Amino acid sequence: MKHTDRVALVARQKRSLTQKLVREAVERYFEVLAEEIAQGEQVELYGIGKIQVSREQGHGTLQAIGPGGTRIPRKAGFRLRSRLRLFEAFRQQCHKQQRLSG
Repeated sequence: MKHTDRVALVARQKRSLTQKLVREAVERYFEVLAEEIAQGEQVELYGIGKIQVSREQGHGTLQAIGPGGTRIPRKAGFRLRSRLRLFEAFRQQCHKQQRLSG
């Protein structure tokens, strides 16, 4: 389901909300979430779980693939690590949906 379809669905479910109002609220909510995640904070997604992205110093040497398939060694810089911890109820719901659709 696309973002626009979700907004329309929510607006239909609650007659007092217009699509424009729902879209603005959802987009602002995700903007704030994105800001918090970018700052490295652990953010709770209601009913789903917790997510955190952290920036870490890389170590060792990486092999980049250059023109013609040549390997070019380079020092590892920084990397982003994402952590997602799903709530047990949501995890069970995912398993149930996968069994039904598979």
